[in-house]
Amino acid sequence: MSDDKSLSPFLEAVKSLNIDYEMAPIDQEYSTFTGVGAEPLDFKSYAKDIPCQEACPAKTRVPHYIQAIAEGDHDKAYLINQEDNVFSAVLGRVCSRPCEDGCRHNWTDINGPVHICHLKRGASDYKKNPPAPLPAWFEKTGKRVAVIGGGPSGLTAARELRRYGHDVTIFERDKVLGGMMVQGIPIFRLPRTEVEAEVKAIIDSGIDVKLNTSVDAPMMQQLIDEYDSVLVSVGTVHASNLKLPGLPDDGHAVSGLKFMYDYNMGTMEDGSMKGQSVIIIGGGFTAVDCARSCARAALRLVGEEGKVTMMYRRTAGQMAAKYDEIEEMGVENIEIETLMNPHSARVENGKLVGVTFQRNTLEDEIPQSGKPRVHSIPETEEEFPCDLLIVAIGQTRTLDILPEGVHQNPDDGHLTSHEKVFMAGDFNYGSLDVITAVQDGKDAAEKIDTSLMGRQRRKQHIAIEMTNVNGETGRVRDHDLQYPVSMPVLPLNQRDGTAEVELGHDLDGLQVHATRCYWCQNKFEIDHDKCIHCNWCIEVAPRDCINKVSRLFYDEDDFVETALETDLNDEATYIWIDSKECIRCGKCLRICPTSAITMRKTELCGCSTEEFEEKEKENQPYGAVPHFKY
Repeated sequence: MSDDKSLSPFLEAVKSLNIDYEMAPIDQEYSTFTGVGAEPLDFKSYAKDIPCQEACPAKTRVPHYIQAIAEGDHDKAYLINQEDNVFSAVLGRVCSRPCEDGCRHNWTDINGPVHICHLKRGASDYKKNPPAPLPAWFEKTGKRVAVIGGGPSGLTAARELRRYGHDVTIFERDKVLGGMMVQGIPIFRLPRTEVEAEVKAIIDSGIDVKLNTSVDAPMMQQLIDEYDSVLVSVGTVHASNLKLPGLPDDGHAVSGLKFMYDYNMGTMEDGSMKGQSVIIIGGGFTAVDCARSCARAALRLVGEEGKVTMMYRRTAGQMAAKYDEIEEMGVENIEIETLMNPHSARVENGKLVGVTFQRNTLEDEIPQSGKPRVHSIPETEEEFPCDLLIVAIGQTRTLDILPEGVHQNPDDGHLTSHEKVFMAGDFNYGSLDVITAVQDGKDAAEKIDTSLMGRQRRKQHIAIEMTNVNGETGRVRDHDLQYPVSMPVLPLNQRDGTAEVELGHDLDGLQVHATRCYWCQNKFEIDHDKCIHCNWCIEVAPRDCINKVSRLFYDEDDFVETALETDLNDEATYIWIDSKECIRCGKCLRICPTSAITMRKTELCGCSTEEFEEKEKENQPYGAVPHFKY
């Protein structure tokens, strides 16, 4: 804890009388009042204050870019996203949105979370400037790094390694960069122009690219000999097989990966699926994309006489798709059958004609994986007509690319038994999503740089700045009454399989969504030397976010885990603001008669270790505004 806070006049007087006065420990939630916080306490408090950012794998500064949108600065909002999650326009369309699950509105409002993902897209849609390379962090080092795989994690790692000052070459087996962003996600969800623009901003930073280059174990060994480090980021490109009684191994079923690749690369034969009954087995992102790619309204691949059905072994609540996408699938006449397990297939005259499924039941107990176990119910078999079976039940990696003797480090998936070889993305941890791949690429790049340079050259910290705006953040209580407008979508009869279905919000819609955000980077806290326990802040608070407490319970890092509340004045030690419940309205600050409540702004920042040390030296005393820039 920082000890630079001066004592109140009362305590100074007590001290001068040599009276033994025992102070209660101050519940300051950061290690310093203003300046640089880099202790475990600081990161824990920041995570509690901004739950959306904590939920994001890439730790995107969500409220910071949303406030920029509300202020009309879309370029600033885009740059914050570009810095943090690399593919702003892409993730504004296809992110799995863990941030929205963490949004404070989930427990403070009946209208659901802020539409964070749509706002990310809005920043991209309305920015004035095209994506451009971000500035380097360090001068050129002369070190050379080979990145195998040009998907989200490989591209992210390449960008970061270039900013560290290393020379980078990407080896990509396909004819274009982007990986699953171009091979697995359909065009109507993610226009290729958006991917190309953000990939170009990475490559234009000075990265060499070798397309149509497959790397096997012998070539991998050559790269190890030629380069200072090699990052393997080739994803999980082997589809999981489904062994189904009655289903031959050849040609009667296609993997979801292959179907989406053919669909996106334009290699499917025109009219080859007209009038077919298509069944997709699975409930993940690939299964959903396969279903929506088949059912393109009046111009869908299967035609007006065809039928598209998704079969999922659990319930809709466990599907990867969000509610709005499931709703759109219904609009597109896609049938979704849940609690169904594949049982057998029937082939006549060499042609698949039907697949039989059994009904399932789920266990009440949910394991650590987060999804309940499935059990088939005997004698519930039912056959469904099927001309084409698409199996989208996951994919796995193959380790054939690694030379003999090279294997993954069980304690750190980025490392291997070879000091030059690293792993990232799906190849490291298995098939997940784009936002997780981005963060994993960033983490891998940092470890490669540390290995090459012999020390960690960048350090994260929480920048804490005092504000003097009387608790006014720029949003008002009326903003909490706004109803979030729905995403505009393309009419059903215009969904031809290439036109983007979600059209994006107009500027008025963006304002509604952006001003719903509480902007949780604002931190309200009470100076207990000034507090006179008048209870005015408690009475004015619109939520149960300010309370009298008799005791706070801390963990090993002085982080407040729980509080013991009390209604009795003689038992109260503090009046305490619970940042988890606080909606940043500022009423407490404005009504406090002794100016005991302050509002500060916090932000997760990164800089070189040398810059960090300078910032630490420039920490300002209690109540002062730091003058360094972030």
